[in-house]
Amino acid sequence: MRTESDLWLSFLDVLRGIPRLRWLRLALAGWHFQVDAVSCIHDHLWDGTSLILRKGIRRYTGYGQRVLDMGTGHLGLLAVYCARTHNAKVVAVDVNEEFVENARLVAAVSEAPTIDFRQSDWFSNVEGKFDVIFSNCPYIPTELGCRDHDLDEHPEIWDGGQDGLAHVRVILTKVSQFLKPTGLLLLGIDTSYVPRLTTLDLLESSPDLELRRIVKSWISKSEVYVIGFKAHDHMDC
Repeated sequence: MRTESDLWLSFLDVLRGIPRLRWLRLALAGWHFQVDAVSCIHDHLWDGTSLILRKGIRRYTGYGQRVLDMGTGHLGLLAVYCARTHNAKVVAVDVNEEFVENARLVAAVSEAPTIDFRQSDWFSNVEGKFDVIFSNCPYIPTELGCRDHDLDEHPEIWDGGQDGLAHVRVILTKVSQFLKPTGLLLLGIDTSYVPRLTTLDLLESSPDLELRRIVKSWISKSEVYVIGFKAHDHMDC
């Protein structure tokens, strides 16, 4: 017997997979994320991880805080949501310059023109410290993603390396330099591709970061890992 969660996941798959329902995905982008997607480079607009990260942003971002969105994508979806709902000072980066230019256009039309969009390979073009850093980073294992012809275009939005955690490792290694002492990292990962225990094992190996909690929802198998400095590191800062 299929559960309510199974039915919702099937609905998300339908929205992603049927081109004629693109208008509905665009409408949901406007409704959930307050984004007017007037210009799209590809059809990947949002996914279950985007929805759970939205929940995490709503819960853990304070009004007027400095926020970094890593891998903002061609719409700047979560950057726009964060800027509009929390009046956050958002820096949004993506490795693809075309995505950055398109997201800047979308943000202006979506009444979030103050977002600082930059081309950056993760932290390569970022400076300063942030209250919140979040990312819906690529997490699909390369071999698995290569079997899906729907993912042939723009592998930078999905390819997470051999085990799906290649980019997560980069983020965890460098993020301490960019987080304020009480800052939080919100990492969105779909457990259909990377099991929770695999991610938790990686977090356990971090010398200065620890898991605070996990944000989940029945609507998706994606989870958001809320990460901060370990207690002793926080006291040293």
